[in-house]
Amino acid sequence: MSGPKVVRIVTREEIISLCEGHLARLDATIAEWTRIGRRNDCISDADTATVQARRETLRELLAADRFVDLQKQVPLEISFLRDDLQIRLEKVAAEAAKARTAQRRQGDAARALLSALKRAGKAIEPELEQALHGVAAGRSDSSAMTKGFNLLSAAPEANADARYALAQRLKDGEDRMTFAAWLSAQPKPRADPALERLESRLAELGVVAGADVCAPFEAQLRAAIGEAGDARRNLLLDSLGLDLGRTLAEARKRAGLADELRLVFAELEQAGSSALEALSAKRNAATSLTALTALLDQAQQTLSREREKHGARSRRAAVLKSLSGLGYEVTEGLETAWVEEGRVVLRKTAQPGYGVEIAGDLEVARVQMRAVAFTDGGAGPDSARDKDAETLWCGDVATLQAQLGKGGGGLVIERALAVGATPLKRLVDTGRASRDQSREGPAQQTRTLR
Repeated sequence: MSGPKVVRIVTREEIISLCEGHLARLDATIAEWTRIGRRNDCISDADTATVQARRETLRELLAADRFVDLQKQVPLEISFLRDDLQIRLEKVAAEAAKARTAQRRQGDAARALLSALKRAGKAIEPELEQALHGVAAGRSDSSAMTKGFNLLSAAPEANADARYALAQRLKDGEDRMTFAAWLSAQPKPRADPALERLESRLAELGVVAGADVCAPFEAQLRAAIGEAGDARRNLLLDSLGLDLGRTLAEARKRAGLADELRLVFAELEQAGSSALEALSAKRNAATSLTALTALLDQAQQTLSREREKHGARSRRAAVLKSLSGLGYEVTEGLETAWVEEGRVVLRKTAQPGYGVEIAGDLEVARVQMRAVAFTDGGAGPDSARDKDAETLWCGDVATLQAQLGKGGGGLVIERALAVGATPLKRLVDTGRASRDQSREGPAQQTRTLR
């Protein structure tokens, strides 16, 4: 098949650029995995060293021209790091929820201790009472709890019988009740699944969105727990659950969009996109999910255009360089003309009157190639030689395939006609006069004196 043909072209340069984009995405993923992991104290130096070692192994694939392996393995590594971070954060959130439950129960214990002190008629110092109320409201203060229990368990100084009984217990080896023992002897708070679910969501929100976003909900939860009436308390908890659920769902979506934007921006930076600065300004200003979604779509389209333009430049350069080596006339500005006119025609020096026409937009990687004949004033090469020209062009296509195939590129013939299946296209040789003039030199000028 040596007649007109449609071919798809891929160059080594664009494949390397694509692989570099994959590695840029991986680097951005590793940076975020490290940042969030450090912030939540869920990764170690050994973990980061292991990840960096895997990253270097993937980089070596590029150096070894193992482009297909790299394009398969890098997305898998990115997916693994995302899943790994999610598992780590789930553990962090579970521990945080457990701590919140323990803190809530300590608040219950503080309220029980205050009630016991009042029933026992103990004189509580204002500072201690304020500290115990703080624990009841959710603040952690083990010192205040210990002081309060010591006050509760201390016998009055004026009571001689109590002092005697205490001495007898000490003499007989009877252990004094500890705070932990007293706490364990208190009635266990009834399990509240709704409250535990709120605490779990709060813990996840703190991990996903940060403490600043979580703080208002924590204050609302403490206020709801402190309500004396069950009806009012349950109403506040239900309302808090709805608000918290919406905020958490939005935070998850926001985190997902931000993560994908981060990867696309990493590729744009690697590609040297001139649109990156403007897109970065939009990212800083985007606050709503709608704005982030629109920005992601715009960034992805920009990246696609950048890849297409870069690929087209590398394909044009590679094709013209190879054809020049095969004896076709490649002049300065030919690449620009190809972009502007959508086609280019090259003469073959060793075959006067014949050449090749390449037409199509290389941004989509597909073009039509065909041998052509040139005419000058209606005259051109003998049509009987057309089949020979097409056959020679077939050999040039095979050489072009081999040259582009070196290092991972390639030329794939997607559709082709047989030699002679269609008459050879004839083009007017508009450039002959200028070529003849350039060979003969500047025209001689004469002047007659009168």
